[in-house]
Amino acid sequence: MKKAFIFIFSLLSLAFYYGQQDEKGISKNVDQFVNKQMKTLKIPGMAIAVVKNGKIIKKTTYGFANLDWKNKVTEHTNFQIASCTKLLTSTLLLKTMYNKRIDLEDPVSKFIADTPAEWKDIKIKNLIAHSSGIADYYESDVYLPTDKIIEAVKKLPLIFKTGSKQQYGLSDFMVLSYVFEKIYNKPFIQILKDEVTVPLKMNDGAFDMEFKVNGQYLRTDIIPEKVTTYYELNGKMQAYKYLYPQYTYSAGAYFASIDDMANWAVGLDKELEFPLSFSEKYIYKTDKIEGQDAGFSKVGWALETEGNIMYAGHSGGPGLGDIWRFPKEGYTIITLSNDGELLPRFSRAIAAFYIKELSPKLEIEKFERN
Repeated sequence: MKKAFIFIFSLLSLAFYYGQQDEKGISKNVDQFVNKQMKTLKIPGMAIAVVKNGKIIKKTTYGFANLDWKNKVTEHTNFQIASCTKLLTSTLLLKTMYNKRIDLEDPVSKFIADTPAEWKDIKIKNLIAHSSGIADYYESDVYLPTDKIIEAVKKLPLIFKTGSKQQYGLSDFMVLSYVFEKIYNKPFIQILKDEVTVPLKMNDGAFDMEFKVNGQYLRTDIIPEKVTTYYELNGKMQAYKYLYPQYTYSAGAYFASIDDMANWAVGLDKELEFPLSFSEKYIYKTDKIEGQDAGFSKVGWALETEGNIMYAGHSGGPGLGDIWRFPKEGYTIITLSNDGELLPRFSRAIAAFYIKELSPKLEIEKFERN
């Protein structure tokens, strides 16, 4: 009996050892791939994390966060994650749903007073999945308080019948952030911090609260280790910053480190906010629109299917952030960069190193920003 135990223990130890060796080998191959792409495409800086079933198995940084001072990217460097912010807003929605403070079938009129008759069919599910038909706000004063902008968009006609299509925009998430403010009785920025980023140990990032003053200069909060974003113009690297009015913060503009986003994935895996049995029926399921599966899930994640592998997530910038979760395989792949021309292909490419059933898609591309 003792010999059998020793034999079994030895086999398990060998399996663990070779599994660790294989993991290190894959990580090395990923590093070679990333470094080659960064050199070829002139990407200033990147950070990558791979989480499997609640364990961070890779967290690596590359290149420079800032070309003026040649500051290297660290695990705590804060990248602009752009529309990947929607994943944090979706996490907040799921938590609020789990705590029975909101339901996807709730009408928006339950939370917002004096909604126009044209909004009578708009539900929370339409806001999170971009199917409300509410027009985006494009007036000159983008720094009005959210409640004033809500009043402005109330006066605009719907751009399509509620639930008849999905159209990516900002107003849906803006209205949703106002609904959260009504539920929690505090500003959206504080809600996200209290309910999502602090509980999930996302200790580095924040919104920089940018604000144009008198149309002459830009005022922002200080965020430690905040990257500069770049693009190439006529063979020369240019620094640039997309201006996010604060009413859009539920849809974009969060700065996060690779440590932050890895902790977010770990927190979801370890069910720190809500059980996976609850969240996965919303994250990976869609409603029907015109008889077809919608392009965004019930809680606003983009969905992809390749053969028997389904995954969901979001990108932003278009490729400043690129985050995808593979539920059956247990992986989350997170890529952050400060290249403003990078298209969102990196996380899918890296996933193929870990998930053998995925065909390699290793071609990384950029577009030309004017």
